Amino acid sequence: MRIAVAIHDLPVWTIPPSEVGRLAQLLPADEIVDAREPAERRAAFADAEVLFATKISVDEFAIAKRVRWMHSSAVGVDPLLRGPVIESPVLVTNSRGVHSDAIAEHAISLVLGLRRQLHTAIQRQVAREWAQVELHGPVTPPLSETRLLVIGLGSIGSRVAVLAAGLGMRVTGIRRRVTEPLPMGVSEVAGLERLVPELGAADVVVLALPRTEDTRALIGSAELAAMKPSGLLVNVARGKLVDETALVEALERGQIAGAGLDAFQQEPLPSDHPLWRAKNALITPHTASFAGDYWRPVVDLFLDNLARFKRGEPLLNVVDKTRGY
Repeated sequence: MRIAVAIHDLPVWTIPPSEVGRLAQLLPADEIVDAREPAERRAAFADAEVLFATKISVDEFAIAKRVRWMHSSAVGVDPLLRGPVIESPVLVTNSRGVHSDAIAEHAISLVLGLRRQLHTAIQRQVAREWAQVELHGPVTPPLSETRLLVIGLGSIGSRVAVLAAGLGMRVTGIRRRVTEPLPMGVSEVAGLERLVPELGAADVVVLALPRTEDTRALIGSAELAAMKPSGLLVNVARGKLVDETALVEALERGQIAGAGLDAFQQEPLPSDHPLWRAKNALITPHTASFAGDYWRPVVDLFLDNLARFKRGEPLLNVVDKTRGY
């Protein structure tokens, strides 16, 4: 079987050659092609039956006439779901769940950092300023009196709920299928139609849902206006879930108390973007999933699915191509 490995998004989203070598060592009967440059991708896609990739263009998919299955090393599969891919019988799977613990821990770190104004404390530390009076001002309720709303109860959102509940917070979840059993740590679940009132009741809002046509700019001016003035917004999902212009305005006006952001509409975030100047924003450069060895568990999941694929068994993490997740 010919398998094209095409994961090369500099500077960090690129599979190490050692992991490609591990695939070749563990799959001696298969042809593993490490395709990093455009010409290499096109040549590899032409005869590949399996693609291990994060993205594909319409032109590249037109060349990949033998492909039957594509596995993404990421959770988000938007760059793979081109029109012809959606319409084709090609299976698409993703790496959902592999880094859920790390991303959930990062989300909670942003929540706690914002609550305790650690970003301000670090700025004052760099300037060697004793900011006791400044940091004494804002009143933060104890975690036992804090209500956290997690939007999206997949593997990441469910893990956020467990961690938040373990710290004493009351957790409400928002998801499409409200009749399913409550995940551990979640006190109640509401549908997306309840978004605005649930935003108004929450002290902290964590975005942990995929970006689809239905969720693009899910958090805009109206939603930010519905939040408490003391409310915090944390996004460890996708940048396009948030209207960044509206968010900047809300932060500058003090409409919400702060935002912890790990995903942005444009990455890297441009140096002149107003979010950098927002004193009540805590920004991390899309690093929520980084903890320990990023690539080995991703490759292990691919190997598990490849064995299932060869045996004709159901694959893990099959994506609903019409829904986008």
